[in-house]
Amino acid sequence: MGKQRKTWSTDVKEAIILNVLRGELGVAEAARQHGVNESLIHTWKTQFLEAGRARVLGRTAPVWGLPASLATVRIRA
Repeated sequence: MGKQRKTWSTDVKEAIILNVLRGELGVAEAARQHGVNESLIHTWKTQFLEAGRARVLGRTAPVWGLPASLATVRIRA
């Protein structure tokens, strides 16, 4: 049988991304420490930054941790 997919809590994803964005860890190092594929960290980073950009611009932003197609919220200015 195949492996079960690992799920990551929003808090863990956020902590990893913030460490990368602050320069405390490189993507490769964060991936090794947390057992995450580097491409997944890049995906999380993109989602995180896009949600923040949408918030700053006052647009509808995806709920962090969920696909945009499943959950969007209207950000109040």
